Amino acid sequence: MRHHHLALLLLSLIATSATAQKWGLGVRLGDPSGISVKKYGEGHAWEFNLGRTHLFNGHRYFNNRYAYWYDHQHFDHKEHEFIGYSASVPLGLQVHYLFQKPVKNAEGLQWYWGFGGQVRTQRVSYTYRYKVKNGPDWVVVNDASVQETNLGLDGVLGLEYKFKNAPLAMFLDGTLFMELYDQPFLFSLQGGLGVRYTF
Repeated sequence: MRHHHLALLLLSLIATSATAQKWGLGVRLGDPSGISVKKYGEGHAWEFNLGRTHLFNGHRYFNNRYAYWYDHQHFDHKEHEFIGYSASVPLGLQVHYLFQKPVKNAEGLQWYWGFGGQVRTQRVSYTYRYKVKNGPDWVVVNDASVQETNLGLDGVLGLEYKFKNAPLAMFLDGTLFMELYDQPFLFSLQGGLGVRYTF
């Protein structure tokens, strides 16, 4: 009889775990923009976002990156000027461990917070010009190729709404990213919204 109760308890735990561990698969628009995967637990979740980074930053982002790169080359130029760039598709991966809490008096709505890390990479070719000391003319450099890889930690805060009669969830979040490599302690604000199919 004791073994019978133990077996029932084990089956109950397995069933509860199977119910609690659900998945969400969908798309995300923001930073990064791409595929979003989420594994749900009891009051917690794992989240993975893979896609294109800094989609909306444009020229300003690369201008700042060029300035950082140039300063670390220790060129002995009198002056220099950023002209332009070409770049591969910038890819990023975020991994987050999340704590989820229901919002009172709002069925299906949860807020979540958590922490994790991300890696972002792309190849950039800068075009710039410079003047040497005692030289009157500009020298143009085309296609100064740089492999950019950024690695760091982040914290995330967001909202998620699960539809009652459909296997869908919508989400909105904000992330504070701190680079550890290659531009240590540079902070960036990121955000995203999207939808996932839950199963």
